[in-house]
Amino acid sequence: MFLALFSPVLQKVHRCSIEEVRHSTQKERRIIETIEPVLAQHRLVFTPGLINEDYRSAQAYEGDNRFTKSLIYQLTRITLDRGSLKHDDRLDALSMAMGYWTEAMARDQDRGIAQEKEEALMKDLEEFIGWTIGSSPKSNKWNPIHGRN
Repeated sequence: MFLALFSPVLQKVHRCSIEEVRHSTQKERRIIETIEPVLAQHRLVFTPGLINEDYRSAQAYEGDNRFTKSLIYQLTRITLDRGSLKHDDRLDALSMAMGYWTEAMARDQDRGIAQEKEEALMKDLEEFIGWTIGSSPKSNKWNPIHGRN
């Protein structure tokens, strides 16, 4: 319902689309399964400015929320136990962004691999044709076997 109500308002202000994300697995498990491979490969980088801003913005909250609303706090304290974090909003947003970019980069990688395979196949076919008819199809040399280029 929120998406249906918010989309027209957003379209008046910004020309962008909204993608709804639905999950059926336990939230903590989904977050960890998305973030863990990237962290294990040391591919997630935080700038000092982001860490400072995360800390500064969390100070606007009262009491214990000052810590529990921090991304770094959430990242360093999540476990597979249901409800392991009082707040997981920032970590969940990071997880969704990481999932999007991981998928997008995998698609680009798959496309690149397919292109490399196609180029290798074309090269092999050209060499095979050249070997069977005595010259490569790109060559303008006279072919003594068939009497043609």
